[in-house]
Amino acid sequence: MANYDYSSSLTDFSDAPDEILRILKIWQDHKPVQGNPYKSEMDPLRYRKHLGRFCVVEIQKDPLDFIYRLDGTEISSSSNEDLRGKSVLDGTPNEIYQNHFEEFKITFEASAPQIWEVFYREEEICHYLRLILPYAQNDATAEASPSYFMTYCYSLLSPEGHFEPSRRSTSNF
Repeated sequence: MANYDYSSSLTDFSDAPDEILRILKIWQDHKPVQGNPYKSEMDPLRYRKHLGRFCVVEIQKDPLDFIYRLDGTEISSSSNEDLRGKSVLDGTPNEIYQNHFEEFKITFEASAPQIWEVFYREEEICHYLRLILPYAQNDATAEASPSYFMTYCYSLLSPEGHFEPSRRSTSNF
């Protein structure tokens, strides 16, 4: 088993780049008094400039799983994997995606926006922030758990948060 030196931790919003805070503000503008914004409010095109760094994840609750429905082009080209329609657990290397699953699970249980700082070494160093925004099913009650996430990733290795398509493929797809 490879050692990826994986680490992740929740990060305070006060430490986030302005770009992440702008995206959070749009989410907050659509949030009802109770609960999360509805899926119908999720429009990645509002963020056209950075669309390649967004993913939309559908949450399956029994058993708990996270299915990629939209995988941003910067994300998929940096990993050489297109996970649209696949579980986060289908990603390779498995050890990294197991950690991603746990991060999604913690955010699902919190039912609130969170920022994760993620670091690991594969062929190259990966170090980024992942904003996870929860959304409710369109007909959900205010108390309902999220049914979708919209995630936004911001590379800490480039001045503008962009990801480079330079990692060798480890994909089995």
